[in-house]
Order: sequence, then structure tokens, then C-alpha cells
Amino acid sequence: MILSLHPINPEKRKLQQISDRLLEGKVYIFPTDTVYALVADSQSKTGVERLYELKNIPKNQPLSLVCPNISVASNYMESLPNEAFRLMKRVTPGPFTFIAKANKHLPRVSFSNQKEKQIGIRIPDSVYLQELMKLHPNPLTTTSVFANDEFIIEVDSLEEIYGNRVEGIVDGGIVDVELSTILDVTGDGVVVVREGKGAELL
Repeated sequence: MILSLHPINPEKRKLQQISDRLLEGKVYIFPTDTVYALVADSQSKTGVERLYELKNIPKNQPLSLVCPNISVASNYMESLPNEAFRLMKRVTPGPFTFIAKANKHLPRVSFSNQKEKQIGIRIPDSVYLQELMKLHPNPLTTTSVFANDEFIIEVDSLEEIYGNRVEGIVDGGIVDVELSTILDVTGDGVVVVREGKGAELL
């Protein structure tokens, strides 16, 4: 089912309904500031397991934790070097994934299969996700959407492939196939793991 939300001021009533369903273990597809992504509540075992099933990936493959801001993200990081904090403050919300050391507050349901206690954190510049997280009590667990090894860039194709398999698909129009820039902040500095969207800001 394709869901239409206002592109500047998404309707709170609709977002609250999505939040309620996420808490029940449902999965949605949202546009992000990079590609479309499968989204589940980070504390929902049912929802997170559904992400792996829908994407057909092994359960030890890492997912991302989506947070609304650095303050919330810091609740799940063991430490954040000053250089990394300054960079995160400068470029977020934005198309960056920060690989950080995780602390004991890491959502166990989402990351119980990870051998190393690290986490990929996203603070996306997406009005839909940012407004949803103002209502939703937990961070979100996400993974990008693709089929047949190709990213799906428009909502009609998403509906054709996933329409009966997810609770809803938020219409964000056609998105560019540009992945996030991945930055490793587990050490003393910042290491670029993958250059993607936003890399010119570094």
C-alpha cells in the first residue's frame, strides 16, 4: 500500500499510525536522504527478523540504527572522539553512516547477531523519518531496499515487488541511487570507509 504524506509537514495522525504499527512488529519502506529503506522498530524482534527475511540476507549482516540526532545516538555509543563529534555535528542530519563502538544500551534485538560490538548509526536528512522519530519512542533499524541486485528508485516498482509484503510504502518520488558515505569513528580519528553522497563535505 502506497502512503502519501505531505512532503514538508507530514501529517502527525498518519505518522502516529505508522509508529503504532512499527511497535507491533510491522515493516515499512521509507525514502531516506539516499535510497529507499526498509524500516522496523529497533526493539521489535518480529520487525527486525522481517527485515532480514525481506532482504534475504544472513542475520549476521549489519543493519543501521537510525536516530533523530546526536544526543539520541550517543546513548548507544561507547565513546565518540572529539574529532568525530565535531564532524557529526557539522554534517548531520545528512547522508552519512557512522561506524561506532556500541555500549550496553545497544538494542539487543537488532544487533544480537553481531560478533563485534559496533554499530552503524544514521541521522538522515529526511523529513519523513525525522518527523516520525519525534513521535516514535525508539530508534529505527533500517536497511536499503533492492531487488535483483539493483536499488529500486521509484514507488510504483516498490509497490509491485513489496506491496503485499510490507505494511506500507511512503511515497518519496524517484530517488537518486547514491549510497551514504561510511565513516569509521571507532578509533581516535575518522576513517572514510566508503565515499558516497555528501563526501564532498568532509
